Amino acid sequence: MRELPSTPKIALGRMLRRAPAAAVLPVTVSADAAVTVTPGLGIEAQDGLEDWLLAAAGTAVTVTVPERYAGTTPVEVVGPADGSALVRVVVGPHAKVTIRDTWKTTGEGLGLGVWLEVAEGATVSWLTYDSLAATAVVAQHKATLGAGASLNWTVAGFSKASGASLITTDLIGDGAQATVNVGVLASGVQHLGYTTRMTNYARKSVGHINQRGVITGAAHLIFNGIGHIVQGAQGADNQQENRVLMLASQARGDANPILLIDENDVTAGHAASVTRVYQAQLYYLMSRGLSRALASRLVIRGFLEAGLAEITDRRLKQELFDTIDETLVTTDA
Repeated sequence: MRELPSTPKIALGRMLRRAPAAAVLPVTVSADAAVTVTPGLGIEAQDGLEDWLLAAAGTAVTVTVPERYAGTTPVEVVGPADGSALVRVVVGPHAKVTIRDTWKTTGEGLGLGVWLEVAEGATVSWLTYDSLAATAVVAQHKATLGAGASLNWTVAGFSKASGASLITTDLIGDGAQATVNVGVLASGVQHLGYTTRMTNYARKSVGHINQRGVITGAAHLIFNGIGHIVQGAQGADNQQENRVLMLASQARGDANPILLIDENDVTAGHAASVTRVYQAQLYYLMSRGLSRALASRLVIRGFLEAGLAEITDRRLKQELFDTIDETLVTTDA
């Protein structure tokens, strides 16, 4: 196997030893007629993880959004009910599209991936919703952006599985811009690792990472934020925030901001925090007549909202909030 991607504090190699499961049902794609769906990926693996994902995937499809596409119907990608899968999404030059991929897959040893390619001048709004009930999952979501392309990406991590999620954005064209917002709820005895990498390869490219996580029970959540500005990317900007809120004495959280700067004429920064619920906030809400449980839910909703603010689908946002409430009720009990 070729070299695995860097994942600080996440034992990715050990997670990959679990045998992958073949997909039982196909990936479902809903979109306008102008958007085409073809079997297979048509590309080769770039590292050891992608080797493993290609071997694991029982289903692999390519979704192509044509040049200058401006349809209002989102491209909806729904993972199989059981088993591993890979999806490649190719967005043509100067297209404007909304993409939503949803994963509620069951099984063991799952590998899933969505690989997005955004051509020059295209604008993409991307929502990834992970609500997996598998035993363990290794997920890779990655995006590459051409010149002048723009990506606004939200990742909602509400799975019951343990595992690793690698979220990678490569700004390869001059003036490319990307914002990646991540909101995660870890509960029970989950062990979750999120490595979110933003790499500026091009001049005047802009990349921002915002990760928020809430931990209950005896769960462990690791946030790795990696910002990399390569040599030659003059005028680039790379910023990140990694914040974790713990609700129980057994909860464990790590926030690891990493900046790799190989160019002088750039701006970059990072922030990180791991903390417990502020008692002053709870006291203020309880003094207004709210129960402690309800006050806790409101504080947590507000904390995660920073990572999920870009979700405009009211039905989905309500589903996420219902999941938060159900998890806290179970924890309180």
